[in-house]
Amino acid sequence: LHVAREPMDSIFSAFKHDFPPGGLDYTSEFAGLATLYHCYRDVIEHWERVLPGRVTHVRYEDMVTDLPNVAPKIIEAAGVPWDPTVLDFHKKKHAVNTLSTTQVRKGVYSHHFKGWKRYEKFLEPLLDLVGSRAEYDRLKTTLPGYLKTDTQPAKPQPIPISIPKQ
Repeated sequence: LHVAREPMDSIFSAFKHDFPPGGLDYTSEFAGLATLYHCYRDVIEHWERVLPGRVTHVRYEDMVTDLPNVAPKIIEAAGVPWDPTVLDFHKKKHAVNTLSTTQVRKGVYSHHFKGWKRYEKFLEPLLDLVGSRAEYDRLKTTLPGYLKTDTQPAKPQPIPISIPKQ
């Protein structure tokens, strides 16, 4: 199972986090991030060549915008019985030991799609290093039995505020 996110969003997500010193130092340098991304893509392309059709791809954006339809198909493809509480992952009380702990508790949201674009001018050198692999539109979700719906990312809703009458 290969879950793929829009390349520049994925790379920018690593870049903008302040990881503790040590194992992830490359995330603070464009060259290191681009090299890692190219290595990752080389691995995926290798397995596609060696075992054609055996890698099941899931676009991260499909998972976020269509979780109730994607999640059961992922579970089915893994050969695990479906449990509807999978959709309530953000309500679980178990520990989450990542930088995204607070994000996990919020559930699925899509306001971060194309978030890197706000910094595109600053990120142009990184985009140049990633090159044509920054193109993402060709990748499709290939889960057996999954039919992409035409759902669009949810737009942030205004928070209702009640103002007492004076």
